[in-house]
Amino acid sequence: MRKVLVTGASGFVGGHVVRALRSQGVAVRCLARKASRIEFVKPSAPELAFGDVTLPETLPAALEDIDAIVHCAGLTKAPSSREYNRVNEEGCRNFYSACEHFKHRIVKVVHLSSLAAIGPSADVKPVTEGSVPHPVSDYGRSKLAGQRIAESFRDRLPICILIPPAVYGPRDVDFLVYFKLAARGIMPLLGKTPRYLSLIYAKDLAQAVAACLCSEKSAGESYLVDDGCIQTWTSMADAIEREMGKSVIRIRLPVPFARTAGAFGDLCSRWSGKAVLLNSQKVEEFLQTAWTCSSQRIRDELGYRPQYSLEQGIKETLAWYREEKWL
Repeated sequence: MRKVLVTGASGFVGGHVVRALRSQGVAVRCLARKASRIEFVKPSAPELAFGDVTLPETLPAALEDIDAIVHCAGLTKAPSSREYNRVNEEGCRNFYSACEHFKHRIVKVVHLSSLAAIGPSADVKPVTEGSVPHPVSDYGRSKLAGQRIAESFRDRLPICILIPPAVYGPRDVDFLVYFKLAARGIMPLLGKTPRYLSLIYAKDLAQAVAACLCSEKSAGESYLVDDGCIQTWTSMADAIEREMGKSVIRIRLPVPFARTAGAFGDLCSRWSGKAVLLNSQKVEEFLQTAWTCSSQRIRDELGYRPQYSLEQGIKETLAWYREEKWL
């Protein structure tokens, strides 16, 4: 591959993908909106192309002379299902329609989906690539819709779909909340029922992307990817507490309280027209017994192996937060 286009390059996952590819000597062009902040990827000296997946006319210029693509662009927070679908569904349709005009040159496309598109695990049994999707949020439904669009283009483009669970690491603002609460000496946990989850460190996800790009087997395939361990919210809290080196009080929040907080978030979002960190759908996601997956297939077929344990990932993430004065 001579040049890879990364969409959503200014975002959390996209930024890590850019840095990983550049560290391997791959030429990268970043598709970003003009309003996007590109400080994280700028030191990697990628080529920049300004465009927006919701504006089809801005896409062809970015695709000129491109050999491979990593499609990371998408919304993880939005005030409405309409906004999620505008970017995560219609944006995918716009983008792959534009890519079709360059199919004679493109050798691989990696589409980033999400475990939210498949939905939570039944009976704590990790989902697999063959599990029947049942997303429980507007975000998950929009990601599934985008994934279905990517699948529909597989007869014209060499698309590999990569499906990660919750991703954490430097620049992540969602997990930052837990570190900030721990710094104040508290860690809220929802209810008394154990809840399980799969995780992946951002740098490991970026390496999985690179593995899919380089493999001759990956076109037309879908792969779940995680760090190989199943955690609980308690074990994650333990890891943060140990790394921060301070005692943290665990506060068990009653489920009705969480639902009330989610409903209040809905009201705030409707009033402001902006996405909020906690709403009723996010609470419902938290209330699921398990968000776990199996990455056995990508291990067997592509030889992929994660390099970071939860402890290593938490340590590096905390160091970055502190260095950048986020914490």
